Amino acid sequence: GTLVCGFIVVIFGAVTVPTSALPKPHIIQIVSDDLGYNDLGIRNGGKTITPNINALIQGGVSLRSYYTFRVCAPTRASLMTGRYPWGIGYYDMSDDAMHCVDPKFQMLPEVLTRLGYRTHAIGKWDVGMVLRHCLPTYRGFLTFLGYYTACTADYWLHGAPGAGAAYGPCNDVDFHDSVGNDIGGAVMSGPNSVNKTYDQVVFTRRAVNQIEEHATNFSDTSLYIYLAYHNVHDACQKNRFTAGLGAPLETVELYPTTILDTWKVQAAMTTELDYGVGNVTAALKATGLYENSVMVLVSDNGGPLDHSTNAPLRGGKATEWEGGYRVEAWVHSPLLPATVVGTEYHGMMHSSDWYVTFVVGVAEGVLPKDTGPRPPDGHNLWDALTGKNLTSPRTEVIHAVQNKYFNSSGGNCPGCKKNVGVSAARFGDMKIILGASCTGAKVVAWPEPATQAVPFGKTTGWVRNGTNWAYAGLLDGASTAELPDPQCKTGIIDANVCCLKSCKQCGCPGGNPFGPGGKDGCCVSSIEASHRMCADYSPPCMLTERASGCLFNVTADISESNNLRNDPAYAVLWEKLVEMLQDRASTGPPLTSAFPLGELNATATKATCEVANRTGYLFPVDF
Repeated sequence: GTLVCGFIVVIFGAVTVPTSALPKPHIIQIVSDDLGYNDLGIRNGGKTITPNINALIQGGVSLRSYYTFRVCAPTRASLMTGRYPWGIGYYDMSDDAMHCVDPKFQMLPEVLTRLGYRTHAIGKWDVGMVLRHCLPTYRGFLTFLGYYTACTADYWLHGAPGAGAAYGPCNDVDFHDSVGNDIGGAVMSGPNSVNKTYDQVVFTRRAVNQIEEHATNFSDTSLYIYLAYHNVHDACQKNRFTAGLGAPLETVELYPTTILDTWKVQAAMTTELDYGVGNVTAALKATGLYENSVMVLVSDNGGPLDHSTNAPLRGGKATEWEGGYRVEAWVHSPLLPATVVGTEYHGMMHSSDWYVTFVVGVAEGVLPKDTGPRPPDGHNLWDALTGKNLTSPRTEVIHAVQNKYFNSSGGNCPGCKKNVGVSAARFGDMKIILGASCTGAKVVAWPEPATQAVPFGKTTGWVRNGTNWAYAGLLDGASTAELPDPQCKTGIIDANVCCLKSCKQCGCPGGNPFGPGGKDGCCVSSIEASHRMCADYSPPCMLTERASGCLFNVTADISESNNLRNDPAYAVLWEKLVEMLQDRASTGPPLTSAFPLGELNATATKATCEVANRTGYLFPVDF
């Protein structure tokens, strides 16, 4: 037998299938949540323990210029549709509970099903749940085990009693186990309960079971598994600075010299992710599916700097820096030519590209002529990844846009809570950012170990009574914020936060001093609260560079340290790139395309809660 920690996969000997009898390649698409560019052991000099993933990267192709959106739901919508997030109305994550991909778009599993694939979704969905047609089993997946929203309240308790408030609009259980149109809540008690089992183990077990069942009963067909782990996103606890992170204590204890409990538990969560990937790989090999499979792992956005690292990239999740958009990604397959195994691919790739790459490249299928109101933004990169074409078909990535439907003054989005007025794109080597500061934000690397053991529990760490469940809080802003003005002469708190003049001080009284909010509402993050830019205020509230724009050569300057915006040599290029970005932005759809019941819809929220009160689970309003 073979043990990959977390649970046991028994290897009886791989099954050999004649090449002529093989179906289209099996696709295992793994999405890690909030994994940083510098979080894996292969990236940080072995400071985290990830031997299974390291081996897959060394035996595959590492994608070093792979891009997503800066936060999770838009990226996942892009993965499923092959479009830019903003191209289907996911301009950001405002009013996330009401988001839903328009059913006019055919999702990836729908297209793969037509090619003979059996499709299964596991883990985080976050692409809509307010109506039935938003759910995974109504969008092409045969089965779904997981949660609909951005994160669950606890890594073990899954929103069940004792876990604290759920992330959704109602205090309910957001953990589901559905087959086709039979949508149901996951079992929370009895011998088949998923409650009190660590997320990674729940999801990996289901993936292994699906692989084994497929090999036994459907060996003449192809398998597509979308495995979206919770790791390493924090749990949506009421106080994430106390219990945001969680991992089994025995895994935490693998990091005796790691400083701070936050980093110990984060490292353990990363190792747990590695256990899961290792067990899935072992199952593929045990069942004989491995030799005809393609495995992909990507992060959904950059790592948040309150518990992840992205060096050498600047910034992190939710920022316009490379650390927000450029993420960990790799592909591993025995089908890759030996000439590309163990190499790095530096051509641009975007989350929307998997849609076309899987259908046309891996499965050698034909994409339907009409898969939605907007043609796919994705490209087929399979020839590029396998070395057949040394030139990437992708020459630009449009990260975020402003247009008549979505802009810094609210546009046609009255009441939007997080309508951030920022545009960003990469054209060739050059990255342009409009509407954001060009200063601040750190390059954060994984911390160096201590010279001697540091006991767990010295900072924010603790263990739940009677269990081996280890928790730790997120780092507070003092540990992560870049302070361009520590004397508060200009009121800059970090690259995206400034303080209102009426407060007569820096920081946010009564709240996290380095973040927006506070009991007096003195701080404004970008334009979230006021739909006005910080630069509209006179000192000490002015962030002077916000409207000036940034220009970086991210090939030569991966850490975005040299802003070329005011270099006369780039003046003509700047104007051209601004025009190109505005041109791309003009193709974005109305916000209503992603909000079937309307944003901030109090009636829909009430209806959702009524269903939750009746069933105990977070279900769509037409359940």
